[in-house]
Amino acid sequence: MRALLLFCLLLAWLPAIGAGAPYPFTVTAERSGAGQNVIASNRGPAPVSVRLTLSVAQNVVVSQPLPVLAVVRPYSDLVLLQVRPADPGRSLRFSSQSAYHPGNFHAQHDPQALYRLPFADGGSFVISQAADGPLTTHTAADSEYAVDFNMPENTPVVAARAGTVIETESANRYGGRDRVLLAMANYVRILHADETIATYAHLAPGGVSVTPGQRVAAGTLIGHSGATGYTSGPHLHFVVQKPVPTAAGFAMRSLPVRFYVGNPPYVFEPRFRQLATADYSTPGAPQPIVNEKRAVQAR
Repeated sequence: MRALLLFCLLLAWLPAIGAGAPYPFTVTAERSGAGQNVIASNRGPAPVSVRLTLSVAQNVVVSQPLPVLAVVRPYSDLVLLQVRPADPGRSLRFSSQSAYHPGNFHAQHDPQALYRLPFADGGSFVISQAADGPLTTHTAADSEYAVDFNMPENTPVVAARAGTVIETESANRYGGRDRVLLAMANYVRILHADETIATYAHLAPGGVSVTPGQRVAAGTLIGHSGATGYTSGPHLHFVVQKPVPTAAGFAMRSLPVRFYVGNPPYVFEPRFRQLATADYSTPGAPQPIVNEKRAVQAR
């Protein structure tokens, strides 16, 4: 009976999530008495949302209702489920289905949170895509409130809000309008105090200046802009998101943000064709809207 039980569990826990993913998160089963504990291990700097269910369950009693939705804290382990034989005289067999996403699905965006412009002081760039204007690529929930800034390649990019770097990619070298490039943008992701996550995307090849686990203040250099991934030209794609549960796992949902400029600050919502200037030494003022020609959209 013991050999049969072990064989079935090994089949159940062939890698089901995160295969090839850079984030260090795993789900495994460990023997505990006559049954098994299903354990999530998070070795990265972000909380991770995980969904677990069983697609096969023979002679099984579980410790809580399925599916299990949980958040695993950074650098920690969590028992997601205890599986025990309903009839102790017979072997049990189960098969799992699980999915995860970095981030906390319980996160609530701080309504008082303000974001500085994500480029160095003195920089001035046009917003080529925002929620109030024509959306050419920001048409899904994960990008509805994203903001695109037209800017030349290798422009310094800074953190718009303090947080912890949780993930980076800088090895991609190509960009263009071919949809095969959708997942090939270089990026930096930063976790905020309210556990929302900012992504700074389309960075230059090798254009990342921070590492996962690093704490950054607002205004810290994190990389340089580029045109990697699916894009019609050089720009910075900035979005704040949180994971939300779905029937199969999790999806990312974008959240509206407010920027500020000046000292004392002037607070504003990003607008299509707005010329945003990172001036934090003089009193803040409204950011002007420019003509259509200067605001040619990058995607």
